[in-house]
Amino acid sequence: MDTSGFFETFFSNARYNGIVIMNKQGIILNINEAFHARFGYTPEDLTGKNFKILFTEKDQLALKPETELQTVLAQGSANDENYLVHKNGNKVWVTGESVYIENKDGDSFLVKVVHNIHAQKQLERFLIESHEFIDTIFDSVEESALIILDSRLRVIKTNKTFLRLFELGEAPAENSRLSDIDNPFWQRPDVKQEALNFLTRHNINETKIFELQTHSGDTKKISFFAKLIEGVPGIDRKLLVMIKEIK
Repeated sequence: MDTSGFFETFFSNARYNGIVIMNKQGIILNINEAFHARFGYTPEDLTGKNFKILFTEKDQLALKPETELQTVLAQGSANDENYLVHKNGNKVWVTGESVYIENKDGDSFLVKVVHNIHAQKQLERFLIESHEFIDTIFDSVEESALIILDSRLRVIKTNKTFLRLFELGEAPAENSRLSDIDNPFWQRPDVKQEALNFLTRHNINETKIFELQTHSGDTKKISFFAKLIEGVPGIDRKLLVMIKEIK
C-alpha cells in the first residue's frame, strides 16, 4: 500500500490536531490550518522563528524548549503538557507529541502535534481546588464523562460525553435515580456504594477504577474522580463525578 501521501493529507485535512513542522534546531518551517484556527498564528507569523516563542517566559527560562528538542533527537519522540502562548497573548494549556522524521530523500524534520486541552485542565483544577462550578466549562469538556448528583444521588446534569460513554440515546431525566440510567453499570451495588462514599467524605482525592461492559460485549476500564460542590458540608451537598476511559 502506498502511504507516501498520508502525511500531506493528514497535515492539510486535520481539524483538531494542530501541527508544527520544524528543523532539528527547532526553527519552524510550517504550520497547518488547524494550528492557525486554534492558536491564531499564520504560517507567516512563525516561519523561520524558533518554536520556543510558543512557550511562556517561565518555561523558556526553565529551558523546556531545549529539553524537548534534546529528548526528541535522542529518543525519537517527546510528550509534553504545558502552556502554549496564543497569538493574542493568552496562555492555552496543551498536550502533544514531537516526533523525529526522515523522508525518503534523507531530510530530517521534527513534527509537533498539539491538542488544546485548556477546558479539560480548567476542570481538573476545579476538581482539586474550587467549590464553584461554571456551566461553560462543564459543557465544553469532551474527553471526560461528567455527571452531577444531589445529596440523594439523584441526577442533576450530564454532559454529551457521558451519553456516548454509556451508550445512552438521551440524557437521564433530572431528578432520576442512578438506577434509572439505562445502562447496567449504574445498577451495580458497588457503583452506588462508591458514589455514597464520595458523597459522605469531606476530602476526595483518590481515583477509583471500574470495568464497563459495552453493548457489543467489550470491556472498558474507566476511572472515577469526584468533588463535592455547593452547599454547606452535610447540607444540600452536590457531587460532581468525572469519568474517563483508560486506554
